[in-house]
Amino acid sequence: MDILIESTKDFEKDLEQFNDTEKFKLIKEMNRYFETLSKDKMLFYQSSEQLRNIKLNHSYDSTIYALKINDDQRVILTIDDDPIFDCTVITLFRLVKLADAEKAYNAVAELIYQDFTVEENQELEPLILGNGTN
Repeated sequence: MDILIESTKDFEKDLEQFNDTEKFKLIKEMNRYFETLSKDKMLFYQSSEQLRNIKLNHSYDSTIYALKINDDQRVILTIDDDPIFDCTVITLFRLVKLADAEKAYNAVAELIYQDFTVEENQELEPLILGNGTN
């Protein structure tokens, strides 16, 4: 299965904070992990974690992870298999310090799952269409 890597503007902005040598090292390390993903998914997932238990409706699983690049840097990303195009799509959302990883993870989760998140024990209210007048 091929791997397609996409990045967001926020990720690109985060990456720009580093000098060229640091960028090269970060990208090289990310590519090493992504190569591992194509060969041994379990080994890849040992280097990443889900920082929040996200319940999605329709029994979908969350695909957002925090990947440990080094002791101080984490990449917030999603990993989605696309069976139609026979590829794995990795979307890079943020590159943050370890101390900021949970906050960035939650912000990305709220952004991408805003229409799908269902909290535990939360009842869904019916949708009322119209402008309230008859």
